[in-house]
This record gives sequence, C-alpha cells and structure tokens, in this order.
Amino acid sequence: MKIRPPFVVLLAVSAAALTACSGSGQELGYGEEATGDGVDVTVVRVEAGSAGDLTSLKDAAKYDGRTPYYLHYRVTKTKDGDVKGPSFDVANDKNRLTRLSILPSFPTPTVGDDGELSYSPAPKFEKCTDDQSSSDFNKAPQGETYEACSIYLSAEGDTSAPSEVTWVEGAKNETVAVWK
Repeated sequence: MKIRPPFVVLLAVSAAALTACSGSGQELGYGEEATGDGVDVTVVRVEAGSAGDLTSLKDAAKYDGRTPYYLHYRVTKTKDGDVKGPSFDVANDKNRLTRLSILPSFPTPTVGDDGELSYSPAPKFEKCTDDQSSSDFNKAPQGETYEACSIYLSAEGDTSAPSEVTWVEGAKNETVAVWK
C-alpha cells in the first residue's frame, strides 16, 4: 500500500482550484455571443477609421499619427433589474489601444447682427455614436437589446490593426471573453 505525503494531495487540489478560477474567458470569433453577469455580449466587428476622422475633435492635433478603430457590439439583458454593461480592452500584437471617450457637447450660443441669440449645433462625432444610457438599460426588461460603438486609438505611429477584443468585468478586470 502506497502512502502519499499530505502536501502532494494539497498541491493537486490547489492546482485544480487555480485552473478552475483562471478567468481566461471564452475565446470567440466576431459575431459570436458571450455570456456574463446579467448580459450577453456580441462583438460584431472592429473597423479601421482614418486620421481625418479625428479632425472634428477639439485639439485634433494631439491625435496626429494615431488611427481610430471602431468597436461595434451588441448587448442583451438576460435578467431584470440593474446590470452592468461590458468594459473592453482592445489590443494589437504590440500594444493595448486607448479608449477615446467623447462626451456630448452643448450648442454654442451666438449673437447675430440683429442682437438675437441663436445656437449653433454642437459638433458630433458621426463615425461612432452610442446613444444608450446605462440608466435606461437598467430600467429595461429582460431581453432588451442595444447596439453600441466605442472608439479606440492606436499608439502614435502604430499601424497594426487590433487583433483581439477582451471583455473584462469586476474590480480585478477578470476576462469574460476574448474575440479574435
């Protein structure tokens, strides 16, 4: 009869527990759906923009040499009540791309020659809009779906296209799914 030392059993149990909690996530292709905490998420596509897309931004010169990439995705609510939308990391073979947050602007007030006040429309970033608010989505019933777009910027001078999109959740940014 063989007797195993207690530490060997403990080591085997620890290794199994670590493997089960690795947080490596599901590996998917674009268009495939992943399931998270209260939502299903599908990364539809990532499309390259051009440097000219950034000219409508305030201080556009600070984005010279960078390429915008548009992450198009769909979110479906799988439970009632409050849910958290997805958070993504987008990376190419060399670097993680920077998310560009564009806040809505207010119209610009203008006083005409006649002294009347008018407003010029606020500039919009037409290539990628996300009109869904988290509070509206939280009030929505289970089964509600919205499509959204987020903008990611390459590092200056980096021409490599994104090779993966990672959905991360929680304070530790645990991987739920990776689209390649």
